[in-house]
Amino acid sequence: MATKRESYDNEILNLRAFYLVLLKKIWIIPVAAVIGAIIAGIIYFLANVVYAPARNYVTESTLYITFAYDENKGTEVDFYNAYTWNLLVKAEDQNLVEKTDYNILDGIMEKLDEAGYHEGSDVTREEVIASVNADIPSDVRVMIFTVSNPNRELSGAIADAANAALVEYGRNNEAFTQIKLLGRTDTKMELIPDKMNVAVIFGAVLGFVFAIFVLLFSKAMDDAVYVPEDVERRYNLPVLGVLTSDGEEEPSFFRNELLFMFREKLKNEKSVALISADDRKGSEKAEETVSRLKSVIGNGIPEGMAEVVPMTLPGNSNDSAAKLSSVDGAVIAVSMGTHNGAMTEHLISLLRKLGCNVCGIVITDADIKLLNRYLGL
Repeated sequence: MATKRESYDNEILNLRAFYLVLLKKIWIIPVAAVIGAIIAGIIYFLANVVYAPARNYVTESTLYITFAYDENKGTEVDFYNAYTWNLLVKAEDQNLVEKTDYNILDGIMEKLDEAGYHEGSDVTREEVIASVNADIPSDVRVMIFTVSNPNRELSGAIADAANAALVEYGRNNEAFTQIKLLGRTDTKMELIPDKMNVAVIFGAVLGFVFAIFVLLFSKAMDDAVYVPEDVERRYNLPVLGVLTSDGEEEPSFFRNELLFMFREKLKNEKSVALISADDRKGSEKAEETVSRLKSVIGNGIPEGMAEVVPMTLPGNSNDSAAKLSSVDGAVIAVSMGTHNGAMTEHLISLLRKLGCNVCGIVITDADIKLLNRYLGL
């Protein structure tokens, strides 16, 4: 009963081989983390140093608000919060219950004009609105009024004008007994926390995760072969052996397996064609494999073994059918770790359509260290 062959795109994953191959590329993960950290650091430096917007000068004023007694409610006025104060400072107070003819923003502009900052030419209302912020941290009687502007002198002038306008507002509004300025800090450049370390760590983590994802995805999409058992399971063909690259020593363990399999599996064939799935043009890879095969097995194919003839892919030659008819079968050479699964599948199918006996597969350019780890040698 024939064994069901598995296609390379739905075969059972060989976890041992999978993780051994991943371990060979494990160096990519720390390298990606370092690259990610460097890129994130460069981006942070460019965004916050080289191309950073102009730094603002900041000053804070503290004002104490004494609320008037509300006879209707029987308590002090209590509806002035941070939102209300920002509305009052930046716009009209027409929507509030307690109204006054004095507008804080108008007062600020008047005080700035008196200080030499004329509306339109030196400062605009929009700039003042964008520069100021009123906050009530906890106690509704204490206001922290902040001014932030790229111009140091203007920042201080706006703060002084706003403080004077707020004090004046307290005199004109029946909701207050008074608004008193407790003090103002010096105008200093805005302190921006250095988060370079955070950016570098984030970049490293992102590079680390990205590298793991790319490695797992690339391996999931990989149709290359690494161990003989996967090849046999995928193509339902015997692996005749593995060959190292030219110039590398072939371990006796794998040489003996190669010699034994060639003698046993090709004992009834006088000659076989060796076709490499990695030859896209010509037969260069097939010729290299035949030469390597002879050098590994011995000086020339030993007596009793089939003659091995290099041949190009059938699609590269118009007389492929004639050449195949002159041999007793074909051996396919598949390079380890090369993306050639689809081409190997296609080649096997084509050879069978042409009526050629596919005797087996030889794995070339084998990674002996990987195979030794896999087999526990």
